Amino acid sequence: MNMIQTFYHIIVPILIPIAIGALLHRKFRFDLGGFSKMILYYYVPALAFVKIYEARLPFRVLLSVFGFLILQLVVMIFIGFLISRIMRYSPGMSASFANSVTLTNNGNVGIPVNSMAFHQNPAAMSIQVIVVVFELFVTFTYGVLNAGKARAGLKKSLADFARMPVLYAILAGTLFHTFNMTLPEPLLSPLEGIADGMLPFALATIGAQIVSSKWHRDTARAVLLSSFTRLILAPLCAYVIIQLLDLHGLTAQALFIASAIPTSRNSAALALEYDNEPGFAAQAVLVSTLLSSLTLTVVIDLAGVWFA
Repeated sequence: MNMIQTFYHIIVPILIPIAIGALLHRKFRFDLGGFSKMILYYYVPALAFVKIYEARLPFRVLLSVFGFLILQLVVMIFIGFLISRIMRYSPGMSASFANSVTLTNNGNVGIPVNSMAFHQNPAAMSIQVIVVVFELFVTFTYGVLNAGKARAGLKKSLADFARMPVLYAILAGTLFHTFNMTLPEPLLSPLEGIADGMLPFALATIGAQIVSSKWHRDTARAVLLSSFTRLILAPLCAYVIIQLLDLHGLTAQALFIASAIPTSRNSAALALEYDNEPGFAAQAVLVSTLLSSLTLTVVIDLAGVWFA
């Protein structure tokens, strides 16, 4: 599949619901906080349970995925602070920039991209769900700490993370999967329906978020640098890590694509809460999301070529 076909068959079906969500939000002004909670507490837990329950991931693959994610996190944290030091950003800007290149939107964007790129392959989606959970953990630990949270606040954030239903959905899915337990059809069927409904809802939410963001010229250079780091440098680093870990096939492809997902909206939320250049953070989410429609086309095509 060449890049034009990749864009047409994978990216265009993702852009259409985003555009519809943007148009609907302009007319009706949705409650984006409510949308976010629906995704986090309703759709993602169902998706996590169903995909892990149906997946067949060897233990070696799980170790490889976590090894990759940890190395990728360390590398991106280092790059974020190195660029901040070179550009002589203020402490607040430095924290916000580092979060913008480290925290990714692998839930709202990554899951639909994975679903389209791998034609809803359960194994590929299981890897993506692991990536999403890892990202949540990073957001509520490193992300919060980097934004300037005190130790007491960090403990509260960890407690909030422990209350997230997606964690227990993953544990339940793993339990049922490991011991070959069968979930009764009246329970499994609605969970599958909820999981299948996440893709269009998450994409429409992204469209609404995009039209809600505002552009400020004074931070344009930093925003473009953040997008370049997130969308281009990150997958290049991922390629090196994949080679070092000797990953191949579906695992390498899924992780390589996940590394190129745009900046998480949570980075903007943290910047707003702790007053770390919130204008820059919101723009970083907006620009990286828009540009990712082009860069992801290239990354998906390269994933098929390099790791076939």
